[in-house]
Amino acid sequence: MIKSVLTICLLVCLTTLSYGQYWFGPKVGVSYIDHVYQDKDYEDDFNVAPNVNWQAGFALAYTASDLYAVYGELLYERVHKTVKDQPTDGSVVKTDMTNHFISAPVMLRVTLGKVPFHYYVNGGPRLAYWVGGKGTVYPTGNDEFWPLDPRDDGSLPPIEYKLKFNSDNASPDNTSTAYVSKPNRVQFGLTVGAGMFFDIQGGSRLQLDFRYTWQHSNMATNSDEDTNLIRDGLGGGGNYRENLEYYHNFATIGIAYLFNYDANLKRKGRSTSKESNKKKK
Repeated sequence: MIKSVLTICLLVCLTTLSYGQYWFGPKVGVSYIDHVYQDKDYEDDFNVAPNVNWQAGFALAYTASDLYAVYGELLYERVHKTVKDQPTDGSVVKTDMTNHFISAPVMLRVTLGKVPFHYYVNGGPRLAYWVGGKGTVYPTGNDEFWPLDPRDDGSLPPIEYKLKFNSDNASPDNTSTAYVSKPNRVQFGLTVGAGMFFDIQGGSRLQLDFRYTWQHSNMATNSDEDTNLIRDGLGGGGNYRENLEYYHNFATIGIAYLFNYDANLKRKGRSTSKESNKKKK
């Protein structure tokens, strides 16, 4: 069964390579990101406000007809969040975390409109890989147990750390590295959106895209084995553990500049060239 499916996919790829029309080029975008926690009580105690971040990468579209196309992207995505405790708005707990992803949405596109303006709707699955991240924990006003020495002016410096996913050699005394023992590095989502593109003289195309993505995978499963995601002595008021059982939904506005490759025209050009050579002979 698997061999049959792979054979069909290979034949489809070879066929589209011979007769298809492709658009490809760079893309950049800005995302409004909302973080959704599994534990609803967590958001009663901590404020994790939505924020704006960016993405950049490469877009590719295969046009099967004037109406239908398959559209995909390979993107780098930056996702940031700031956590503050609700009662004091960050006087007891304040942390930042920035994570990096490589994502690949693949969508079916339906195109409307006439030359030079086209309108479309599209949707499909999105696969993302959690590459890594880093974070910062800020001291509170009365952190007598803060692990870092005060600055010359007496103020406490923030703790900056990098995320790692292998906790075999983790040390609880190492504040520069945070270990996540049960991460979901491969994450799934669903993307839907709409947009427009218009043709530019010279065979290129400018695309403006609006999109919303529902993420279906939590960042990680909370575990007692997570090292250095527990910070002691927060103003003498106890411990704070970074909650990783959340996912992020985001709305994105993107712009892409696409170039055209028409395999069918190229094939016809080769055939014409062969016929001309035959006549010369």
